[in-house]
Amino acid sequence: MQPVLFSFLGWRFYSYGLLIAVGGLAAYRLWHSQRRSMGLRSDEDFWLLLNFLFLGGFIGGRILYLVEYVPYRWPELKAALFSFNSGFSVLGAFGGVVAAVWVFACWRRCGFLSMLDHVCLGAALWHVFGRLGCFAAGCCYGRPTVRAWGVRFTDPSSMVPVGLRGVALHPTQLYEAAGELLIFLCLWLAVRPCLERGQIKPGFLTGAYFLAYSILRFSLEFWRGDTAPGLVGLSAGQILSLGLGFAGLGLILWRREAPCILS
Repeated sequence: MQPVLFSFLGWRFYSYGLLIAVGGLAAYRLWHSQRRSMGLRSDEDFWLLLNFLFLGGFIGGRILYLVEYVPYRWPELKAALFSFNSGFSVLGAFGGVVAAVWVFACWRRCGFLSMLDHVCLGAALWHVFGRLGCFAAGCCYGRPTVRAWGVRFTDPSSMVPVGLRGVALHPTQLYEAAGELLIFLCLWLAVRPCLERGQIKPGFLTGAYFLAYSILRFSLEFWRGDTAPGLVGLSAGQILSLGLGFAGLGLILWRREAPCILS
């Protein structure tokens, strides 16, 4: 809960950026170790894919944030559009990354679903560190709570609104980090070996990740304090989570193959 790690010669070094970098390094190591399984034929292909992933995830995350949270008035839109210290949607990054992998796979003639499975493994691991960064920065904060584990953000640099600083809030960032870590471990220890043995088809792991994360995110929206309104009493995040979940379930049903994952 310390947004600014330290200042040096007028420059501020942020906890969020450090944790994102650590998560990116962890994902890089995982992807690099799996690059042959991903169908990448050279180191050049690997580095090209990384650039596609970063660009696709960033653009997708920024676009959905602007659609969800920024009023459609030019002054507010202009300020948000050219701000690079806030404003990102993880659910938007999902779409951006999938699109980036599809474009790359078509261009380099690689297996799209097989590559996406491995990308999802790294994304799940990276997301754990991303939510820890959110906790440090105070973004994606929770609603007020009387529970003993409620956390209080008091740092003036925190992204928690002034009216909620010092108030005990649900640590939704830690909830999601823990849930994402559990999802990653299940995918890595249970689903990936079946994929490598050919017991399940490419795309099954991606479907499992989408479905698991959609359930996690839909549930956490009830405790989030920064949700955007949606329809029929659901937040925008919950509606998008439902879409992600149905897409994941569709992939699972399409790509399943006997013997099943538990055999």
